[in-house]
Amino acid sequence: MAKKSVQAETPAPEETQTASATDKKGKATPKRPNQSKARPPVNPPMTAKEKRAAQKKAGPLTKEQKKQAREDLRNERARIAEGQWKGDPLFDKYHLPRDRGAEKLLVRDIVDARWSIGQYYMFGAFAILILSTSGSVQLQSYLFIALIALTAVIVLESVLLTRRVKRIVLKRFPKTDQRMGGLYWYAIQRSIMPRSMRNPRPRMSYKAKEDDLGKVVK
Repeated sequence: MAKKSVQAETPAPEETQTASATDKKGKATPKRPNQSKARPPVNPPMTAKEKRAAQKKAGPLTKEQKKQAREDLRNERARIAEGQWKGDPLFDKYHLPRDRGAEKLLVRDIVDARWSIGQYYMFGAFAILILSTSGSVQLQSYLFIALIALTAVIVLESVLLTRRVKRIVLKRFPKTDQRMGGLYWYAIQRSIMPRSMRNPRPRMSYKAKEDDLGKVVK
């Protein structure tokens, strides 16, 4: 009976536990800080319609969020306009398709670097149209002659402009894939627009040198 009692009182050996990585180090492994950054949406809106749909789905914005959105939009537009004005190729994608390409940038600079009568054509034609409504037949004949003379001067300027465009573009881009006829028409259309209404806005002054045309402005 004593033997059985001793065996009963002997504690059972504890089960061996498998050593873990925590037991080897002697302390728990510290958790890594959360380094996740904000990421853009998987499918960002590509058009204004998609952007409006995404905003409608997200719900109405608060007053502060609307104010911040307007500020962000102004800053983004200013950044894009500055990049386009400098001629940075990274911002060329924000131009209209008709204005994209290094050749188009060069043509715009060629037009903007020269003073021309054509840039006043719109004002001259409008003034002649208003004055021609008077009842004086003699005045109308004079205005008609003035309109013909103005048109002849613009045609002459356009011929000289196309020659300059051809010379500079082929010198800078001898293997260009742009049609020269399209570049000529692009230059003429810009030349008869008032300087203040040209878009993209002019980068060159009338004193610009030929080597500065078409280059990125620092």
